Amino acid sequence: AVVSTQSTGILNQMLDGHEWLKRNFPDAKPRVGWAIDPFGLSPVMGQVNKLFGLEAMHIQRVHYTVKKHIAENRNLEFNWRQSWDSSGETDMLTHLGPFAGYNVEYTCGPDPDVCKQYHFASYSNKRFRMHRLLQRTTPANVEYRSLKILDQWRKKAALHTANAVFIEVGGDFAYANKDALEDVYHNYKPMLEYINNNTELNTQVKWATVSDYFDHIRERSDNFPSLSGDFFTYADRLDHYWSGYFTTRPFYKNLDRVLESSLRRTEILFSFHRDKEGVAELTAARNALSLFQHHDGITGTAKPWVVEDYGTRLFKAYKACENLSAAAIRHIMKNKETFGKDFQPTRQRADFKELEKQRVIEKPAELVIVSTIARKTSAVQVVAVKSHLNLEVINSRGEVLLQQEEPTIEYGEVKHDSKFIVFRPELPSVSINRFQLRSLKQENLQLREKRSKFSSPTQGMHKTTFEVVSDKTMCTDIILGTEKLVIKLNCKSGRLKSISKEGKTVAVNQEVLFYTSTKLPRSGAYLFYPDSGPSRLLTENVRPKIVVVKGPMRDRAVVTLKFEESKLVLTYTVNHLNGLEGEYMDLEIMSDLHEEGDLAIRLETDIKSGDNIFTDLNGHTIQHHKFNEKLHTQGNFFPMPSTAFIQDNSTRLSILASEPHGVASLHEGWIEVIIDRRSYHDDTKGLGEGLKDNVPTPAHLRVLVETITEEQSDTYSYLVEFPSLDSHWALQSLLHPAFILSGSLIERKHPVPSVQLMRPLPCDEELVNLRYVQDQTCQLIRRKLGFTCAIDISTSCDHQERSLAEMFTGDVTLRDHPFSPFHQTNDSNKTDFDKSNLKAMEFSSQYVTFS
Repeated sequence: AVVSTQSTGILNQMLDGHEWLKRNFPDAKPRVGWAIDPFGLSPVMGQVNKLFGLEAMHIQRVHYTVKKHIAENRNLEFNWRQSWDSSGETDMLTHLGPFAGYNVEYTCGPDPDVCKQYHFASYSNKRFRMHRLLQRTTPANVEYRSLKILDQWRKKAALHTANAVFIEVGGDFAYANKDALEDVYHNYKPMLEYINNNTELNTQVKWATVSDYFDHIRERSDNFPSLSGDFFTYADRLDHYWSGYFTTRPFYKNLDRVLESSLRRTEILFSFHRDKEGVAELTAARNALSLFQHHDGITGTAKPWVVEDYGTRLFKAYKACENLSAAAIRHIMKNKETFGKDFQPTRQRADFKELEKQRVIEKPAELVIVSTIARKTSAVQVVAVKSHLNLEVINSRGEVLLQQEEPTIEYGEVKHDSKFIVFRPELPSVSINRFQLRSLKQENLQLREKRSKFSSPTQGMHKTTFEVVSDKTMCTDIILGTEKLVIKLNCKSGRLKSISKEGKTVAVNQEVLFYTSTKLPRSGAYLFYPDSGPSRLLTENVRPKIVVVKGPMRDRAVVTLKFEESKLVLTYTVNHLNGLEGEYMDLEIMSDLHEEGDLAIRLETDIKSGDNIFTDLNGHTIQHHKFNEKLHTQGNFFPMPSTAFIQDNSTRLSILASEPHGVASLHEGWIEVIIDRRSYHDDTKGLGEGLKDNVPTPAHLRVLVETITEEQSDTYSYLVEFPSLDSHWALQSLLHPAFILSGSLIERKHPVPSVQLMRPLPCDEELVNLRYVQDQTCQLIRRKLGFTCAIDISTSCDHQERSLAEMFTGDVTLRDHPFSPFHQTNDSNKTDFDKSNLKAMEFSSQYVTFS
């Protein structure tokens, strides 16, 4: 689904589809995109279609008043342009279906009652009810029937500027059997012959493809109007805004992102292994991810048994990625004796419905940490070990790393038989790194410093090996962080009060909200349909359990809220680090929802943002939205695949997300995110039942406050905005965390050095993927980031463009290659890449052949 999927996911899906077509239908070169059922549409889809050689696309589900406006102005064919593209290079010729649906009753013309009379598939397909006036075409009625449908076609054609119109004949499941297809063909055939043979009708009708239609209108004109922007939020009637599915079944949305990251890591590692025995398993994992990104998959709008099947497939692919990654690491390290079968990921899940948890290490161990980000990183890493162990972390140079020990707290539960070891390794770009968890030497005790202080302002703790700081009769604000970044929480409610960064403070009133829905059609899988009036505040009369952990490397506060039968755990984390990792606050959320309604987190700030909010489209571009007071609440929610921010002339507050959510700014300075939802009712949009299969669900938000150094427009008259480079980097590390495995510790005289697979890209480029193709060849996909120059970056940045071949530490040959296998290179394609030469917001594709 376009709304929830990152651009990387769309690229993966398109590559899978084109490769399958090439294998099975080598002459069926795709030319036109067909997107008639996604519930709202992103322009990024047009850019990706163009990358794959598509020439045009057909879309359908657009807000009914927007569609009416476009149709009345006869602009149903337009060039869909990216908002940041001033040249038109990304224009995609697009046709918008003018009526309410894409089934036969809506496609022949403006009168569904007439169109239903030509639903010939309903004769043999019992899924459909036959219209009372449905008749088979005979010599006796062919004139009447032909003229009646021709009248509808002409009325539809009046909405177009070309002298042609195309009529979809079919719909969902229409051709489930051969007889239905035969009925349609043989009943239309005499009508087409009648119209074509009567010259006074001035009409020629033929069976055709959508490509035929676009070829025809291009022959008549190449002067189409341009349109930029997205088509969110979709409504099919009245105030029925389809903003619920932005968050529906968030557990599976999170699992999708976990698999997407795992698959990307596996693709990169596999490209340096290229084991033919693993190709089938890798292909199956690709297919599982692509299948789930169907518009009824990741949206959460499928039947429960279908969702179970999706989950099973995703989990199987997740485990396959673990196995393929481990096999590739063993091959790359070229020392199977020191990387045995006992190496297992330190974060695991036993079943697809289980939350991912830390595996407890029970003895000194070897660690392998894999980074797939194409720049040097130094993010905090965490492993869990048995409480009685005194261990230190040693890097590949034999150096002891500074570390912090803290209680094991996962999803609000404190475990006293284990503890976390927190450390910060430096990881080269795209690398495999060896570390040791060794028994602690006395002389290195100061490098571990002291164990974390462990306190609970609201409840006494059980016996623990950590220092417990008890609360007295009164409490003060909970302070997390250092001088660089400080957050304050209310010690009684656990709610965020302020975020201070380098002396500048943003006042925050954090609320936990619950939207109820008691009026028809009720909130459901598709619709968010809240009651009018303010939402219920869950934090008003709830006394949470709060646990605070403080140490030399990071501070954390774990706030557990229980309301009725539900549970919500909020974990705030601030790192005591220089560079990017010390610039943001992490907010991990675990929701276990058993009440009917929509659960949301709102930050009410003093930022003078007016009625503006900015959200990402597929993690690639940013869309500007304005609050519309004429719309109901549900009409002011927008999709947030990964990023949203509000800003004024001096400050920007961004929320980055590891999974898609619905987001809104319903008042100046506010930004709220829907976290979870449950409904006992069907919203009449297609599922046929409510949403009652909730499971404990994780979400990870990253909150970044930045200072705007260049003056911005007070009126927000501009349409184009970009994230900062820090925001891009913070999102990359959130979506693609390091992969850690642990196994038996092997004593050796010399440390095993890190293996760097790729050197850094320029800091404004992203390694989208390195994807295995065949034999020794892989596909390198990169993206040039668009970023604002109005916000400074936290660390140094290398913009230098360098030879792509130099990115690889081994010998490779590169050549330009189109994204789609249907478009082959020619002799003029360059193979000498002195510089990467990408422009902002562009994707590139090269084939890399390893020697």
